[in-house]
Amino acid sequence: MTSIELDIWRGEWGLASVDSECLKVLTYMKFIGVPVRVRESNNPFFTPKGRLPVMRDGRTVLTNFEEVIEHLKTLHYSTDVHLNTKQAAEASAFTQYLSEKLLPAYQYAWWVDEKNYAELTRPTYAKALRIPFNFYYPSSYQTAAKEMIDALYGEHTDLREIEKTIYSEAEKCLKTLSDRLGESEYFFGNRPSSFDATVFAYLAPLVKAPFPNATLANHVKGIANLTRFVARINQKNFRHVTDEYNRQNAKKQTTGTQSEREAANFPHQTRNKLLAALFAAVAMTGYAVANGMFQDLKDYEHAQDYNEMFENDEDDN
Repeated sequence: MTSIELDIWRGEWGLASVDSECLKVLTYMKFIGVPVRVRESNNPFFTPKGRLPVMRDGRTVLTNFEEVIEHLKTLHYSTDVHLNTKQAAEASAFTQYLSEKLLPAYQYAWWVDEKNYAELTRPTYAKALRIPFNFYYPSSYQTAAKEMIDALYGEHTDLREIEKTIYSEAEKCLKTLSDRLGESEYFFGNRPSSFDATVFAYLAPLVKAPFPNATLANHVKGIANLTRFVARINQKNFRHVTDEYNRQNAKKQTTGTQSEREAANFPHQTRNKLLAALFAAVAMTGYAVANGMFQDLKDYEHAQDYNEMFENDEDDN
């Protein structure tokens, strides 16, 4: 079992991975406790489909979440064994519902919205890639997302109308999820399922990522039980990631605060130095006057004038 390897996109913002598909597989593996070696990849070029995640178990190479679930079942690892027939059917129906209503909105927010793509998505993925792949893959993924949206909403010509329709459907889906979860820890009892991994993978990036256009993200954040759901799973399964993120954030804030204090104190420090120099000059002047140094200097200057006068007279002679 220790031979299982999982290649994923790197994490950001306290997430184990910035990519929903990677997060889905990784979270599921955390749920079932399967021994796995996780590697952050910076080049999906040699993967079977040019995408991540990729799970390898010996000669078995899988890139699809459902295939990963089935393969792990053969190794006697599964989170869904506690589901009865009715719950399993409900989970399957909800998964399809998410695919139809929430996934398009997620893809739109990440890849199609131009402001989000330019300021968040593309830089995030490009940061994780090597040159020249950082120029190719983000635009390639964006093209695939646009094709998906066009296939679903091609009858609309106005992009704003498409956005409004997509987000409206997503909000209804989120409301249904919220109602289904209620105050429970998970969607089906007190144990996590593959459906919980799927929901978490869609919601966590929306909650954590700093979207410039945060229309969908803000709606998720406004639903209390779903944001608590994300926080619980993140803390329970990826605590080392969240702790490291919080530690780095605290360090940045401390450094920033110190820099701000130094910047704020700079005018006062300069003023104090100038006042100190002025005080020293005044003190030295007072000391000099008190000791007759100025009189000596005046006498010296007069002597110099007389000498020059005598020298001039001698020259004239």
